[in-house]
Amino acid sequence: MERRVLGKGLDALIPKKIGDVLPKEFTYLPINKINPAKNQPRQDLEKKELDELARSIKEQGFIQPIVVRKAAGGRYEIVAGERRYQASKFLGLKELPTIIKELDDKEAFILAIVENLQRKDLNPIEEAQALKHLVDEFDFSLEEVAQFVGKDKSTVVNSLRLLRLSPKIQQAVKEGVISRTQARAILGADKLQDQEKLFQQILNEKLSVREVEKKARLVSRKKRAIDPFIVEMEEKIQKLLGTKVKVFNRRNNRGRIVIEYYNLDDLERVLARIKR
Repeated sequence: MERRVLGKGLDALIPKKIGDVLPKEFTYLPINKINPAKNQPRQDLEKKELDELARSIKEQGFIQPIVVRKAAGGRYEIVAGERRYQASKFLGLKELPTIIKELDDKEAFILAIVENLQRKDLNPIEEAQALKHLVDEFDFSLEEVAQFVGKDKSTVVNSLRLLRLSPKIQQAVKEGVISRTQARAILGADKLQDQEKLFQQILNEKLSVREVEKKARLVSRKKRAIDPFIVEMEEKIQKLLGTKVKVFNRRNNRGRIVIEYYNLDDLERVLARIKR
């Protein structure tokens, strides 16, 4: 199936300054004719951030317009600039500088994701959920997701894996209680109850990422003999394949290797690395 691409890139769709916008592209729209985005990747807008942005808009005005697309009933839907829109409502502004673009649902959502990712506005869980939305709702392959957000495929896979954490730990990642790297280390434990225990240890003992990884490996191997050579081999294979790997050593040095993959597209990625 042929896919439509945002061919001119993000900078062409979202100019860095109002002065960069051509007159025919730029207009002021009444704020009461603008709707929030239907599929906004950014889920949590902190009051402190909005207060700071509102103060900046009040003091300096708009440096960058928001991007909208036409909606039903003569209204417009935000594609990029949700925070600027919310801050403007807080200030009681009557109109906003806008760029009106013709975009379908897929293009609008991709543009919103890329804008948020490039401006570091998404927390790791919001980012993972947004990427998953592209895979599930728009039938994107992992390679296409990686292309659109400007990351390599293994980075996308590792982001998606965060959604395998328990809801409690995901919320902690959202709130910045633990970091993305600590959360990834927790994923070394398969069972949710083991993940919860590791999470509590991080909070209680202030564990480093390396310490969490070590404890996760111990938890996952508690029912089998721990062989330092096997541990080293697992770590080497994981780095080579960019995914979680387990090596089970049986008698007479025979055993099996279990390689984790996110979906069939990720399986193809892993097989391609093995072939190389």
